[in-house]
Formats: sequence, C-alpha cells, structure tokens
Amino acid sequence: MIAKKIAKKPETRDDYSHLGRYVAAAREKGEKLDRFWIVGCDAGTDLADLDTALIEIEATRAFNSKLTDRTYHLVVSFNAGEQEKLSLADLQDIERAFAEALGFAEHQRVAGTHINTDNFHLHVAYNKIHPTTHRCHTPHRDFFTLSKVARAMEQKYGLKVDRGIGAEPNPVSAKARDYEARTWQQSFERHLIEHKVEILAIIGTASSWAELHQGLAEYDAEIRKRGAGLVIRRIDGAGAIKASALDRSCSLKNLEQRLGPYEPPGLEQKPQPRTPRKPYLAKPMTCHPATSKLWRTWRQEKQSGFLRRHLFNIRSWRDYLMADAHKDALALAISVTHREFLHLLIGDDPAPRREVPRSIRPALEGWLAAAPWRHPAITGIGKDDLATLGLKGDTKGRALFPLRDDDGHVWAIHAIDESGRSCTIGDATRPGLRHVLDPAGRLDAPEPHAGPILLSTDAIAASLARTGTDQPALLVGRDADLPHTATALKDRHPQAAIEILTPTASPEAEAAARAVGGRVVRCDRFQILANRVARQLSERQTVAIDPDLAHAMGAFVETALTPDQAKPPPPRPRPIPLAPRMEKAHVR
Repeated sequence: MIAKKIAKKPETRDDYSHLGRYVAAAREKGEKLDRFWIVGCDAGTDLADLDTALIEIEATRAFNSKLTDRTYHLVVSFNAGEQEKLSLADLQDIERAFAEALGFAEHQRVAGTHINTDNFHLHVAYNKIHPTTHRCHTPHRDFFTLSKVARAMEQKYGLKVDRGIGAEPNPVSAKARDYEARTWQQSFERHLIEHKVEILAIIGTASSWAELHQGLAEYDAEIRKRGAGLVIRRIDGAGAIKASALDRSCSLKNLEQRLGPYEPPGLEQKPQPRTPRKPYLAKPMTCHPATSKLWRTWRQEKQSGFLRRHLFNIRSWRDYLMADAHKDALALAISVTHREFLHLLIGDDPAPRREVPRSIRPALEGWLAAAPWRHPAITGIGKDDLATLGLKGDTKGRALFPLRDDDGHVWAIHAIDESGRSCTIGDATRPGLRHVLDPAGRLDAPEPHAGPILLSTDAIAASLARTGTDQPALLVGRDADLPHTATALKDRHPQAAIEILTPTASPEAEAAARAVGGRVVRCDRFQILANRVARQLSERQTVAIDPDLAHAMGAFVETALTPDQAKPPPPRPRPIPLAPRMEKAHVR
C-alpha cells in the first residue's frame, strides 16, 4: 500500500467540486468507478447524493474563502490482487484511519476507488475547512503520518508490505521516487545521497564560499540561495533539493556562521570549464547484467540526436527499452527484470491478473505482434483455464511463461494463445533458463521436497501435469538444459523422484533421467487435446477444433469420454407449430 498526497499546482485553481466529480466519474481513459461514499454531509452518503453534498461542502468552504488551498487530495494505491481481499467496510475503515491520523476525522470528504488502471487505488478529497469551526486544517509532516498508517493497515488486513519511510537509510523524496518510477533512471537527489559522505566532507572543510562552490562542481552541483534557505542543484539548473534535507549542517544559518554572508558562485570563482569528476548521469535503475551494453547504445544515440530526430516520444531510459524490446532481446530482458515492470506484468502471487496494466499493455502487445507465432501443435489455454492452472495471462487469454536464469533475471517470455499458437519474445536460447510452477513454494522451502518433481520443455504439458498431480513442475527453455537442471534438482532434493515429461523421443530427456535415477514420461499431445475436448463435450460446451486435427484426434476423444459422457444427449422436444394466423402475423 502506497499513500501520498497529490500536491496542488500553483497555477491550478482550488476547485473542490471538480475534484469530487472526478473521484465519482473516474474520467481517466480505461478507468471506472468501483466503490463510492461520502462522509460528513447531511445530504447523504451515496453517489446519488453527490450533487447535493458538493453544494453543502462549497457552503462550508465559503466561510473561509480567502485561502487558496482548502483541499487535501489523498491517493492510496494497492498491490495486485488486493482488490478482491477488501470489502467496502474494509476500504471505509482504511480511509477512516487516514482521516483520523491526518486530523480530518470530523471533516467532509468524498471517497471512491478506481479499477482497470495500473493498480487498484482509492481517491479521497478532504475539505480542509472544518464544518463547525470553519478553520482550515493542514497536516504537518504528513508524509510520515501516511507511511505509518499504511504500514498499520497492511498488517491489519494482511496486505503486502511496501517499503515505507525508514526502509532505507537515506530515503529520497516522493518527487524523486516519482521521477525514478517514470524513467527508470537515477534522480539527481539520489546522486547527491550516493556521494553524501564526500559532499559533506567538502562542505565541512571549505574555508570560503568560493572553495565550497569549487568542490561541489566536482559532483555536477552548486549551492544557491532560494527564499529563506539554500538549495543544492545541478549546475545546469535542472533538479534541486533543500540543502538542509541533505544534512542539517548545510543550512543557511550554519554555513553563514562559519563562512560569512552567502556568496553566489561568480564567474571569477568558477574554475575553467571541465568535466566534473563525478557528474550526474541519470544512471539506469535497472539491475539486469545486460544493462551496461544497451545503456551505452542509448547514451550514444541520445547524444548524437538520433532519438530526437527520429523518435520524438523517447525521453527516458524506460521509453527506450519499451520501444526497442520487441526486436532486441536485451531490451526485453532488462525491461521485464526491472522490479516495477516485473511486478506489473506477472505479479508476486500465483493468481493471474485479470488484466495487463495499461502502462505496459502497448509494449507487450507490440512485442507479441512482432514475434513470429508458430502454428498449434497442441491445444491452447483458455482464459478460464488460467486460474485453474495457476498461470499468468494477458487481456486476450494468452498464457505467459517468463523464463529466468539462476539469479532470477528474466530473459524471455513464452506465450501460448487460446488456439494453441505459441511464440517466444526475448532470448530463450540462453542456457539455464526455466520457469517454476510451484504455487505452494515447496521447492524453496527450508526442508527438501520428498515427492515427485516434474521437469519438461513443454509449457502446457508441465502446466497440466502440475495441476493433475499437485506436484511442483519446472519448465526449461531447451532440451539441452534437461540433464543439468535435473541434476541440480536432485542435489537440492535428494529424496525427490524426478520425472521428465516429453511429447517426443528426446536423447536429452533420457540422459537426464539416467543421471538422477528418474524416469521419462511420454506426453501424447493428441491425448491431452482429446481429454480437453472430452471435458468440453461432457459439459455440452461448443468445441472449436482445427479441421486438420479433427480426424486424427477423433479416436482419442472417444477413448477419453466415459460411458456416461459418451451417451447421446436426450432428444429435444419438437416445437409446437404456430396457428396459421399467428404464424402469418409473426412473419409480417
């Protein structure tokens, strides 16, 4: 859970009614309103009472009309899968906890949850004017309050715990975190914190303002006076933080006591133009081992002006990766390994997302459209099967299998659509890639697993076998990886029985079975397809079959059907013929 205040821009008029209707209407593209309630108004508590409630709130605000900021806009974002865990009463309790902690318990507010966006989130518009005292209340140091309440609500309702204030020794501001989330690049504030020890040493040992300015220039920074204090900003003026936020010793009062009245960096004080020793480069926040190679290409193209001339929408490292990932395996691997993207795409829980987040949907669709799709050799996986098999899926019902290396980095994604076509985006030929199908986490448990472990290069066979046996399964990217993976599994789980699932004869599968004393199980793809069709027929469902496969699989379907299922359905009663006059009227 992440809670943050949406700051009002200076040029934006404080219009509570507009914000209230925004909360109720969910006007952003792809959004829709989920839950809605009103607190503190005599007009009512439901969506139908909104117009009257807004009139009542505006009347309260009129008692203190001189202030320009009389609204507090709070957004609480939840993680994937948490929408189903929280009832209306739970959401109202969470909102009430934030209101009490912020001092808005008696204030009027409009609240609503929005869905079909990158995450399920709650909007609350608080009227800062108290309904009886007519005083304006502004919370002090609310970022600490929001973080504290969020952690408490996560514990109370069993939600995923997000990193809050204090989770890292030198946290950056919300503005810097937003920049990093938007660009996947290091913010200037984090650059300063990364070199905090050296910068504080320069400031602490400087004997004059000129010496201080010269030392900061080595880190692509300068200290300037702003308002009643100081800020440390980039030399080109982009990006700045309060000097006292870096350390209290950097406040204007402390520095003037030691160095005298503030002196700005003048032309005579600046050294000859040169490259800073440790400049701010907006380094990538992605942690994939292939990052450095593609990062050099990105910087060269950016400096040469190629991106500006040909790709006008490429403004950040994230944009570059998204645009290039459909044809560059390294860009894909870096994108899907980045912690934010990986969480959005495949989440942390085994249950599939109902919909791919809007922010990554175009990129994923672009990659899948650009990838070569292979004709079906086996039945596909329908939308209804995803939850049953414990798989991830996109909006079109395609099953997604991310393939990772030993360090957990994703290098490729294998996709299968409902018709059985498959494709792979990324570099699936890299040795050692695998996808684990183990929702219960038995392979990662402290105690070795003593039951069977299924190993296969066939995604659907592994999924169906895992579901049918309730045993963990591993999908590997290549047949050549079977012996090594089987040996590693046996070393970690010596009591486990390794079973190699393969649709065709495979020397690698036989070698893997011999190496670990396991066995090879032939998975007949037509039999799997027949079992699926038999189930659909038994449930009187419409069955869509490739005509080229229909004849070959007919006998398998008959075998898969039980005697009861194979009985023909009872004859439908004949319709009663209409009277001539009614029939004629019906035709007319």
